[in-house]
Amino acid sequence: MRLSSKISLRFLVYFVVFYAVLFLVTFGMFAYIIFDLLSKEAISDIRALEAFEIESDIAKQPDGSYVFSEDFIKLAKQNSGHLYLVDQAGEVLATTEQEILSIEWVAIQKQDHAVWELTDQLFLLFIENQPVDLLLGKLYINNKIQMNDELKKEFSSVDAAVEIYNQDGIREEILYGDVYKALSSMEIVTNSQDYFERKEITAFQTMENGKVLVVRMPNTNYHPFEPALIDTMKKLVFSILAFHLFLFIFTILFSIWIGYRFGRPLLYFLHRIEKLSVKDYDPPNDKRLRSPKSGRFKRKYRIYEEVDKSLARLANTLKSNEEKIIKTEKLREDWITGLSHDLKTPLSSIYGYSIMLSSNEYTWTPIEVQRFAKTMQEKSIYMNALIEDLTYTYQLKNDAIQLNKEKLNLFDFLRSYVYACDWNDIQEPIGNKDITVYLDAKLFERVLDNLVGNAVKHTPKGTKVHLEIYEKDSLACLVIRDEGPGIPKVALDNLFNRYYRGTNTTSEISGTGLGLAISKQLIEAHNGTILVESSKIGTLVTVTFPIE
Repeated sequence: MRLSSKISLRFLVYFVVFYAVLFLVTFGMFAYIIFDLLSKEAISDIRALEAFEIESDIAKQPDGSYVFSEDFIKLAKQNSGHLYLVDQAGEVLATTEQEILSIEWVAIQKQDHAVWELTDQLFLLFIENQPVDLLLGKLYINNKIQMNDELKKEFSSVDAAVEIYNQDGIREEILYGDVYKALSSMEIVTNSQDYFERKEITAFQTMENGKVLVVRMPNTNYHPFEPALIDTMKKLVFSILAFHLFLFIFTILFSIWIGYRFGRPLLYFLHRIEKLSVKDYDPPNDKRLRSPKSGRFKRKYRIYEEVDKSLARLANTLKSNEEKIIKTEKLREDWITGLSHDLKTPLSSIYGYSIMLSSNEYTWTPIEVQRFAKTMQEKSIYMNALIEDLTYTYQLKNDAIQLNKEKLNLFDFLRSYVYACDWNDIQEPIGNKDITVYLDAKLFERVLDNLVGNAVKHTPKGTKVHLEIYEKDSLACLVIRDEGPGIPKVALDNLFNRYYRGTNTTSEISGTGLGLAISKQLIEAHNGTILVESSKIGTLVTVTFPIE
């Protein structure tokens, strides 16, 4: 997987984690609100139920009797009333009272009731039986107010109050209990239609004198809709604000964390690049990124290993190039020194002989003049060859030499070359006689002059030079082997380097010293290769060309 794909995948994982956290927090917030609402005891107004909603709460037993469900009985109690299941004749079939009474008695006793027609034969009645009604019944007996200590205790336990209003609806007297806000005549008569919206419940009785006796007490089942709604809205708004505050803080922290995860490696790589710019190739030692034991990036930064390896390869390349440049500069200095020496020596000879010839102090014989002229000619020829070879190497480097390839039988060409040479130490070529290659004959002869000539010149007289031809992996192989003392390793490593001082630095003018560098370039121009191996028992030169 490429680095870009890994980073994209990592960002995708981070986004999924971020989204998952937000989802869980949002889900938890709304779950809390819903649980809070459900945890509150929800009380329904039993009068608002429809008949089809009630049928499932009434079950007929095998013996023909009827029972109410526990939830339905609980709801009736919460509405401060009792249920009566009656038939068409008015007979009570089931009730939540302790004993079954006749429906006629129930109807006479209570005015506040609700009726549901379940079937043609069954009716359900809900009769309110508020505690305030019971208190009024105990207080007003036989058209007289009878308040005793025991009744006062009962009134006090439920914070009930007893008041008297005149015929005009004005409160005249508070007989017992706390002082409540006076009621209007309409509030006394109508009260609230919704039982759970009543902050207090009242019961009244018109006395013989025309005044109204009122008993009032707090409604223990007071559950107004508006305060509950406001409370829920407050919690919702608070939850939204808390959620956005959490989202803000979480986003900042998450961004800092992502910046840390992606920024630290970036700073590390920038630091490493800065070190490379000042030729410091060692990697920075950052223990927060790398494991002290293995030296590798820690697991969370492992995706950047490819970048780190690329920078390591770049550092090695730059370091190697710097070493090569230093080495090349040294070789060039050595080469310039050698070249200066090679040019200075023949120039000194030419200059010296010219001074001698131009001197009038001594008369030279014709033989001496001829010898001087011959030496000056040889030195000039050497200098010209040195300059030409140097120019030729640069022409080869810049592909300025045109090759005129022709089809040659390598064995026949090599044998003709040996016969044309005046070197007695070269053995007759051996090997495959049917290998055909495409070469520039003139340039290849120059290669042989350098390779075979070096083998002859730099080995003791009488040492044999062997030539062999064979085919390997569709390549034509030419082997030149001598039995000389070998080439020193330092010279072998720089054998084909034109900056290496391999030119003639002695008084013997036998060559320019650039022949091997030119030979290597010519072989490579023919898509070939050259390999030199040397030891104390001789030197082995292998030249390969593709068989076309």
